[in-house]
Amino acid sequence: MIYDTSTEAMHGLERAWLRNRALSNEILDDRIRSTYDYAIRLATMQRITTRGSVCLDVAFELTQFRREFAKLMDSLSDGGWAYPENTAASQGPGTLAWRGIWHRKSLVESYHEVGKLLHDAVFGLYQAFPVLDEYSLQDVLQQKRLVLSLGGGGGTGFVHLALFQWLEEIGIRPALMTGTSIGSLLGYIRAIQEHYDAALTTLKLPGLWQLTKSVRPYFGPGEHGLMGMWRLDFNEIIKGVIDGFGYTSAPRFSDLKIPFGCVSSGIIQNGIIEKKLEQERSGLSIFKRIPQFSVRNMIKHAAQIGAVATSEHAVCEVEFGLDSLTRQMTVSDAVAFSSLVPTLLNYEMPRHHYRSREIIETIFKRDHLYRLADGGLTSNVPVRAAIKAIRSGNYGHENIYVLGIDVFAPQGVDGIFYPLEQIANVNAIQDARYADAFVRVKYLLSPLNMAPTLGQLRWLNHKFRKTFADEMRIVEYAMQPLKSLASLDLIGF
Repeated sequence: MIYDTSTEAMHGLERAWLRNRALSNEILDDRIRSTYDYAIRLATMQRITTRGSVCLDVAFELTQFRREFAKLMDSLSDGGWAYPENTAASQGPGTLAWRGIWHRKSLVESYHEVGKLLHDAVFGLYQAFPVLDEYSLQDVLQQKRLVLSLGGGGGTGFVHLALFQWLEEIGIRPALMTGTSIGSLLGYIRAIQEHYDAALTTLKLPGLWQLTKSVRPYFGPGEHGLMGMWRLDFNEIIKGVIDGFGYTSAPRFSDLKIPFGCVSSGIIQNGIIEKKLEQERSGLSIFKRIPQFSVRNMIKHAAQIGAVATSEHAVCEVEFGLDSLTRQMTVSDAVAFSSLVPTLLNYEMPRHHYRSREIIETIFKRDHLYRLADGGLTSNVPVRAAIKAIRSGNYGHENIYVLGIDVFAPQGVDGIFYPLEQIANVNAIQDARYADAFVRVKYLLSPLNMAPTLGQLRWLNHKFRKTFADEMRIVEYAMQPLKSLASLDLIGF
């Protein structure tokens, strides 16, 4: 049998292994567990950066190790490891993740063989790369870091607050977060805090949604944001929250306490798409709109706009905060552009946000864009953006655990949001394959509930903790540091 020796295949093995061991009642000795985990993590590595900041491409040198290790782990498992394709294609809530089964008895029996494979692979790296030392290798492999990708979906996204609170309670701080739409807004609120303050955040929420002061009717095409019936003054909305956490001015991405990025959708100039969208905009004139004014019609029209843009292949993902150019952008501008539901919301940057305007103009010229729209058109749960950022080398090592939270998956009911859910579902399934776990949350508030009460937030938190308990066990297991390499005397360190 020929085994896939790619690092991506080994990521699948690692994801299945973490899920199995975290949820298993069979406990492994720390030394045995660390030996297996070191071997699995090493098998996933493409690059290792030394303490002297030298980046080493180790993928080729580990080819034989990956082949032998994959063969061994396959022989120890009940049926190998796999990603449930039928689940990925489904539309309901649940967790999309790799799965495999390993039992303690066989793992203990093969522990010495794994140790020898690990020993040979490590010393092979030392010979191939003289600048690599034990401490550099341990820095990369010993401790995983958590990466969160927060999905969009209006009021459904308030479940992200429950996740932040739980992670803070167990002492896990995200190393990087990405978000779309409401996920970008709440991710921003988390990123401005060194440690998450659930009480203060909740108290600030009512002030966050003074929409009567921050939204006004608007019927024009917009300068950078796609047309919408209301223009959003996002900076006024977020001002009270920023002030409450000690910021005297609107922060840039580079000012945040936790690295953060968000995703918008760029409508690409091609002549045809602009004409079609302008036709749709003309249908929203105040004279035609008044007799049909209803939430259902607004959402239906938003889905039609989204369908036009995606069917013409005229959208591209636009990432903010994850590269050197956009890291100097005012975060509130990027979050607003990530949240522009087609035909509903429009946003334009304040004139005094000179740097943001320069950056947006550069992006428009570079990518030949017509307008920006809601990130849900291209990446409603931006896992791929997070992976791309990590692999750029700007956020430390690649030994990460990526958790995607989808709050807008179709729930099997053909409601008013179903057309928009379908658009988001297509790209969400694509992102799911890149995550270590991709959770499609079941118990949520309505997408229209943008001003939840304290009682609703408590209910949401309670439901989340009940349904997310297994996933949190896996996160905690993955984040536990391994024993030091030197302590694994079985393999000669």
